[in-house]
Amino acid sequence: MEGQLSVPQLGVAHYADGSVHVVRGIAANLIVDSRTIATADSASFSDSAGLIAARGVIRLIRTDGTVLGEYQSGEAQPVLNIDPLAQFAAVWLPSKHLLLSWNGRQFVETPIEDSSFAGRVMSISVASSTSAQFLVGRADSSVARISVSLPSGRVTNSDTAPGAHRQVIAQQGWIVSQDDLGLTAERADGSRQTMALSTHAIPVGDLTMERMSDHWLHVFSRSASTDWAIEVTATKLSIFLLPVPVAGEAAR
Repeated sequence: MEGQLSVPQLGVAHYADGSVHVVRGIAANLIVDSRTIATADSASFSDSAGLIAARGVIRLIRTDGTVLGEYQSGEAQPVLNIDPLAQFAAVWLPSKHLLLSWNGRQFVETPIEDSSFAGRVMSISVASSTSAQFLVGRADSSVARISVSLPSGRVTNSDTAPGAHRQVIAQQGWIVSQDDLGLTAERADGSRQTMALSTHAIPVGDLTMERMSDHWLHVFSRSASTDWAIEVTATKLSIFLLPVPVAGEAAR
């Protein structure tokens, strides 16, 4: 129909049941498409593409579900991250000590010397062909920020991420982590914001955080069975309830 307005796409969300859905609307009115574009164990999306992991297979897909490439990882708990450009798609395979990155045609393996990490990798980003950054959770609940040179795979710098502890993810210059009642976000310039998700202490590891798009983050609480969408800009974070998708057409 001429003159009809389209509902803007905000991102793509991966739900606890494994279904992956496009999210549309505006900040205060989120609409989840009923159609499942994929199924996954974990996911990370930019505005144009996404990484999904399912049954030991890593796939790079468009936001309509079209597969661009895949890698047979056999990894039970890969760490996924895709930055605004699909060429900066990155996957950490902890059991193999490998970083996967997308070169525009296929996934490339880079062995990483991670013996000094002394913790669990929770977030990774690859901003160029020469460097990667890992956020690593330590036993004392602190988070180390570790820079690695590529393609050598050697650690070049390590420090403590400010304000970060427990679960953690990086987006739009913020490091977002779980605290006792919700989330804490902090930037390198000292900007800090907290977001309460509960009036009671949230169990360690209760929250799952995954990128929905360049400026949106999906947070899920296992204990509360609740989903939130967080809009992330350079200056602030805004939180909204994310609806659960209704039953619809399954991905083929």
